[in-house]
Amino acid sequence: HFLATGEKLPEPSTREIRDILLGHLENLYSFYGDYTGVRIARKHISWYSKGQRHGAAFRQAVNRIDNAEEQHAMVREFFDRLIEGEEMAA
Repeated sequence: HFLATGEKLPEPSTREIRDILLGHLENLYSFYGDYTGVRIARKHISWYSKGQRHGAAFRQAVNRIDNAEEQHAMVREFFDRLIEGEEMAA
């Protein structure tokens, strides 16, 4: 878009980031299986959560998870709390 118009698009919302990340995680688990998918997902989760409020503490906690279902749930909970906080502040 920028190359075609010279206009920068707005940053994605926290809700958009959450939804993209959750889909990304499902694809990783599906392609690599739970064991390897969880381990590969850690770096992707780190990228998506970088710059988010309390992201460092979240990354420390989520990187200890060894189960795809728990990892997915923790990611959803983290981003849902961020979204809830943004909505309350608005």
